Amino acid sequence: MKPEQQNGTGPLAGIRVVDVSSAVAGPWASSWLAEQGADVIFIEKVGVPDVMRMTGAVNGDQSGCWVSMHRNKRGMDLDIRDEAGREILLKLVVEADVFIQNFRPGVVERLAIDYSNLSKINPDLVYLSVSGFGADGPYADRPVYDPIIQAMSGMTEAQNGTYVKAVVADKTTAMAGANAVLAALVARANGAGGQHVQVALLDTMLHWMWLEVFWNESLPDAAPTPTYSEWYEPWETVDGQIAANWVNFDQYRNACEALGRPELADDPRFATRDARLRNSEAQRTEFGAILKQMATADAISTLEAADVPCARVLSRHEVFADPQVIHNRTIIEEVHPTAGRIRTVKPPAKFSATPTQLRHHSPGKGEHTDEILSGLGFHNHEIEELRAKDIVA
Repeated sequence: MKPEQQNGTGPLAGIRVVDVSSAVAGPWASSWLAEQGADVIFIEKVGVPDVMRMTGAVNGDQSGCWVSMHRNKRGMDLDIRDEAGREILLKLVVEADVFIQNFRPGVVERLAIDYSNLSKINPDLVYLSVSGFGADGPYADRPVYDPIIQAMSGMTEAQNGTYVKAVVADKTTAMAGANAVLAALVARANGAGGQHVQVALLDTMLHWMWLEVFWNESLPDAAPTPTYSEWYEPWETVDGQIAANWVNFDQYRNACEALGRPELADDPRFATRDARLRNSEAQRTEFGAILKQMATADAISTLEAADVPCARVLSRHEVFADPQVIHNRTIIEEVHPTAGRIRTVKPPAKFSATPTQLRHHSPGKGEHTDEILSGLGFHNHEIEELRAKDIVA
């Protein structure tokens, strides 16, 4: 981190990130860093928009995904496969703290932008490589997307044969990557210098799932217990669905009494948390029969009065009117300079001494190219020459 880089707000103000990744796992890692104040320069191909720029609802060159994932970043179009483009990239790397890439194995070596090469010009660089399966091994060269990892990790089986309807493998890997970068920056501050950090979607997904999805496999010699796959479902009501969960015995007893079945509190099948897990199907049968006869509002008011954790299952549209969401000001509505009215969510972490803020909206394609090049010392006529050769845009 250089003194002249200390602009913006947040705990990572002054940290500069150069991100040449694409899609979700790499770019969302840099999003976490940007949200906490880092100056992220996101590089797209000249003439080719990143896939997420046009994924989902689109207005102009901004998608619903893009306005969230790339806010607080600066955007640059650069042909890093061209020698002159790579020279520009190297100038950026010299001044960077973090470099992020998710090319398939072998690409960064061919382009001479692998960790071995970049660490020679910037020994303090934290270099994050994101891949599907790792740098080597039987699957290393395979193309991969989120549903492939969900299938191979056991997640699809754990969801009873369907996908989680979100890019959970990409996003958990991004969070693991961002977390690892922060750890490497702390290590650097303590004298370790720069280093190469590697995260793979398959490894990260298994790590994320292991706690509860693989709890039986964690103790192979113990008696297995029904997993979340067998009982982790909302409850049906007359006119909708609710979530209700009783973890400790007081909550369970309160639920029994509130729902008119106090004798179930003494039923040996459900007397302990372990018993309730082992007899989860029977428990769902008993309580499901009661809740199916109740209106959603009545079920919620009854369980809330008994201090049992519960909530109505909301639609995505209903989330916007939820009183706690409104109170927390979680959803931000603003006007984007090219996309018009947009809604995003505020960063989840609040910092008392180094608060974060929206510094700038998600960039248009190549929006900050000239600004970034000028910061590297390029003059206007040089920038125009590069643009004429399609090296930048």
